[in-house]
Amino acid sequence: MKINQHEKVIENHFNSIVDKLLNEESPNYYSQKFNIKDLPDCQDFNHSPNIDPMFRYLFEELDTMDKHCLYWFEVQSKEKAAELNYMINEYRLNKGKGEYRSIPASNKNNGGTTLYVGIRRGGKTKYGLTNIVGRINQHLGYYRTAGTQGLQLIHCAKDFDCEITLNVVQFEDLQNNMYLNIIEKKVAQRLKPLCGRH
Repeated sequence: MKINQHEKVIENHFNSIVDKLLNEESPNYYSQKFNIKDLPDCQDFNHSPNIDPMFRYLFEELDTMDKHCLYWFEVQSKEKAAELNYMINEYRLNKGKGEYRSIPASNKNNGGTTLYVGIRRGGKTKYGLTNIVGRINQHLGYYRTAGTQGLQLIHCAKDFDCEITLNVVQFEDLQNNMYLNIIEKKVAQRLKPLCGRH
């Protein structure tokens, strides 16, 4: 049995899926912009962006996405992306001190605008939020548990005037979690996010 022929077929299928995702050819493609400087105060984690009237626009569609999702954060320019990545790297130096919150690992990618690529399995939290809403809240920095990893934007870059596009693709019929992980790695290879390891 010639395994390499089968590998090429599988590789081509995954590359085709990634092409469609990145070319916004999915009917379940979501894209919305926000500015870090506009994030609401944490208020001891009793207030989250998903319930803030100014930020509801970011979450209305995400409230309906209860299947597996792939997401990535895109920064408005290479210059702003480099500044934001620098702030995250500086924040990382505080590990083990005071109110430090867990953030993604650094990597060697630079010069791009993709900040982070991730996946979230489908379902809902015990509070009734879709898992993707919960995960985006964590990335924005609105989660009580400091050890749950996320970009923690309100903590790393509060008041930074930087527009970010949140892109999310929901997979309606993807049953195998392993495929979700492969798609994430393939998208990360293409987009070369500035933080996180794949």
